Amino acid sequence: MKRLRPHLTYANVTATLALFIALGMGSAYAADQLAPKSVGAKQLRPGAVTADKIRKQAVTAPKIEALAVKQGKVANGAIVSAKVANGAITAEKIAGRAVTPDKIPADSVTGEKIDERTLGQVPSANTTNFATTAETANPEAFARVDAEGTVFPANSKGIGTADVKQGLEPGIYCVTVPGFTPRGAQATPEYAAHGSVSVFVRFGGTASCPFPQVEVQTYSAGSRQKEPFNIVLYR
Repeated sequence: MKRLRPHLTYANVTATLALFIALGMGSAYAADQLAPKSVGAKQLRPGAVTADKIRKQAVTAPKIEALAVKQGKVANGAIVSAKVANGAITAEKIAGRAVTPDKIPADSVTGEKIDERTLGQVPSANTTNFATTAETANPEAFARVDAEGTVFPANSKGIGTADVKQGLEPGIYCVTVPGFTPRGAQATPEYAAHGSVSVFVRFGGTASCPFPQVEVQTYSAGSRQKEPFNIVLYR
């Protein structure tokens, strides 16, 4: 220092300070102005990039790695109908048993959307209350009956002669069906080659035919008379 002191001047000190200031500012400038692509994943400390550091709409679909967004990363209610593209959800994208009845809106499944081959047999029409509705095309009970109440076995099913009784008056027949109580019936006159013949059926029990028998009345030329008839009975 004794050697340097005689040589120190105001100019030397000023120049030295200026040099240090310049070097310091240069370092600061270099730290603020980083070279392009000089900061990579290795330079980022864990947790450095937070949600509030990401600019809005900065993360677009091409920026997301395949399979990066998993089920646990999706917030409840985040995916609404407006966010789903038409045709995006295909059959192979739907998990087995994922679509349950409570997930299907009322009246959303229409006839044209149903493959009829996938449907089972339609349940039997056990709730019918009318004679015009048959359980099947081959009813369980039918009979061809002559004027005396005799049943023709070759043209009958489920009903025999013992199941047809003469009523209190001519032209009244009481029919019993073994195995079930009929709730519907159709009766037609048998061809008799004379006059105009009509047949009528009554349910619920009558004086001539107590319940559960079915009463059949036959008329010819407007008056009740014995006439042959055919009858079909339904559950």
